[in-house]
Amino acid sequence: MKNAVALVVVAGVAAAASAQDFSIDMVAPATVAQGGTYTVEVWGSVSGGSFVDGVSAMAGFGIDALATGGAGLVAGTSAGVVSGWAAGFGNEGVVNGADINGVSGGQIANIFNLNPGIDLSNPILLFTFDVTAGNEVGDITYTPGNPNVNGALSYYPSSTDGASVIAPNDDGTTITYNGATTSVVPAPASLALLGLGGLVARRRR
Repeated sequence: MKNAVALVVVAGVAAAASAQDFSIDMVAPATVAQGGTYTVEVWGSVSGGSFVDGVSAMAGFGIDALATGGAGLVAGTSAGVVSGWAAGFGNEGVVNGADINGVSGGQIANIFNLNPGIDLSNPILLFTFDVTAGNEVGDITYTPGNPNVNGALSYYPSSTDGASVIAPNDDGTTITYNGATTSVVPAPASLALLGLGGLVARRRR
């Protein structure tokens, strides 16, 4: 039932008037040591159209986190941790190898003062997940993808009205998916051993 409500939040009534540019962006550290764990943040934002800062609010999202590069370097991932504003209708998704499928969440509009604490942030944190690197070195890239059938990201032009604009479903909306790359580098102990090996080699000469 909870997931069904989340889909209703995401799938509102279209209110597109002019071009509205949505973006889902992943943010991750530039490097991680072999065997280390790091956190990937997934952010949503919208510009143009009927979005008004301080008046409009994100309604919901539904997206996968896909290891589009370096999946073989991933030793494990956590399920998604849905951000507080959307956790009431949150679905942490399912870990599928290096990917996380079906993370979603949303908030109700503040109709009749039902949600006085509605979050008006833009950009807004959608969810996070943890990635554990393996023992190989190389680059791991995560990218948002496979939007929910009811939309990848949506917002209420007015936070006190239930009508929403949905990307990429509604006419006049565009959505960009931006990934993040993290380089797996030798762990400090490995670097120390390499240095020691070089020292031994020099002494033998």
